[in-house]
Amino acid sequence: MIMKPFFISLSVLFAVITTASSQSKLVFRDKFMYSDTQIFHAKKEFTISSLIDTGCSLCILDSIFAIDSCGIKENTLETIYVNQNRTKISSTIIDSLFFCGKIYTKVHCLVADLSGIYQKYAPKFIIGANILKQGAWKFDMEKSIIEPYDCNKKVKGVVYKWKNHRHYSDVAIDYIVLEGKVGKKNTRFIFDTGCRNNKLQLDIYDGPKEIIQKESADIGNKLSIKTELLCRNVKFKIGKDDFILDFIIGNNKLGLLNIEFLQGHSFILNYHKQILEVL
Repeated sequence: MIMKPFFISLSVLFAVITTASSQSKLVFRDKFMYSDTQIFHAKKEFTISSLIDTGCSLCILDSIFAIDSCGIKENTLETIYVNQNRTKISSTIIDSLFFCGKIYTKVHCLVADLSGIYQKYAPKFIIGANILKQGAWKFDMEKSIIEPYDCNKKVKGVVYKWKNHRHYSDVAIDYIVLEGKVGKKNTRFIFDTGCRNNKLQLDIYDGPKEIIQKESADIGNKLSIKTELLCRNVKFKIGKDDFILDFIIGNNKLGLLNIEFLQGHSFILNYHKQILEVL
């Protein structure tokens, strides 16, 4: 009697693995990218729309979903520190995750009150770099799909080599760091698909700034209306190429580029070679 439910769950899991396509539909909402993911934990299975976040080192579970639906016991959660402010956050390990035709087992996840922090924008699950860095991914913007990509395929597009925490000790693990310029000033940008706004450091841009009111939230601060400085049509370089975007002025020492940076182009994230290839 004990073995039978376990055997059934394994059979279902095997069927999913062998029949599901390696492609997954991309859905765009509020400047974010979402894709369906299957979570298996404690003999339960869930298919949910998950936010793809290149700026998040680990996957994140919404705490209500984790406890009420997945059956994760609150007293089993461990506490770790995240970001430079050493914000405390809970963590756990889920049994397995199915994403783009591949099963990932024993996935380390942060557990946070996403619904309380991000409110109407909150996902139940965030796919972080601990999944993404295990290969290469093609984001086809024309067909709105994401799929695994052969890391060793010949490069056909425009390539930007990135760096990470191994090159810069002051950046978080597995950040995608693109070196660039704003005017004559050198700077570093994090390519962060989980960021709603592009951001610049205060001392990088000398041009005109507008005072605006906008929604703002992060893992340590709930969604609220804040006064921000906005810079429009800022010219900057990545490699030899010129770009123009609007930026919010932030207090961080790093700039942030969200999916707007690629202006709808299809692209490949190759974590093995640490290159962003724009097609």
